[in-house]
Amino acid sequence: LFKQPQGNSVQNKLITIALLTTALAAHAETFPMTNLPQGWTGSINVAQCAEGKCAGKGEVRLTLGKQTHTLPADFHEFSAPKAQGAAPLVNPITIDDFNFVGKDDVAVPRGHQGPYGSASYDIYVQTADGKLVRNADLTDLTDNYMGLPETDAKRKLLIVYGKSGAAIHYTEHYRPSAKGLQNVYSRVDTHDGCGADKVKIAEKALLPNGKWRSKNRCLSDAQYSKLIERETAKR
Repeated sequence: LFKQPQGNSVQNKLITIALLTTALAAHAETFPMTNLPQGWTGSINVAQCAEGKCAGKGEVRLTLGKQTHTLPADFHEFSAPKAQGAAPLVNPITIDDFNFVGKDDVAVPRGHQGPYGSASYDIYVQTADGKLVRNADLTDLTDNYMGLPETDAKRKLLIVYGKSGAAIHYTEHYRPSAKGLQNVYSRVDTHDGCGADKVKIAEKALLPNGKWRSKNRCLSDAQYSKLIERETAKR
């Protein structure tokens, strides 16, 4: 009969002990949430917390007036509060008016399903009677672009970003309406797109008459860096 080498047997035991130790060290935690809109209360439950960090499957529990909502979550890693019963320093969920109707909506983490492993979210919009309903169009933005959309309340636009490799970066603007999301602006920045050390910027904007206006320009790397600095400062 084949006899397993003693060294392998010891190694397997050590691996088993390490896995059991990790499993025992990780534990579920429930935390309250602060900095919620007036009239809201809430908490989160996350299944995996260890060494001051939490992440993974769990749920979000929110109460709005007389309605309580339990929403599934797959939390991105966050720091666990040190004090017993304290809330995380940064809320793992995001509350914003994503459809610009004057009510707070909720973005709940859903792992890293976006491009290049970026964070994805389920976005729930608040109805007139205070219910939270998952919006497929808004949720899809976090799967197709990188992270949550930025909200521009003044222009009622959702701004999203993405990339293709290291050389191509793109920006899209969407306007929510009762019929869904309308793409109203597109920009693609291509490094070396106008030759070495130059960036090609290709823009398209939807005009009120329904037609698209296109514009292309080329910037040196230095000019492009200054443009990005100005745009970042405005956010």
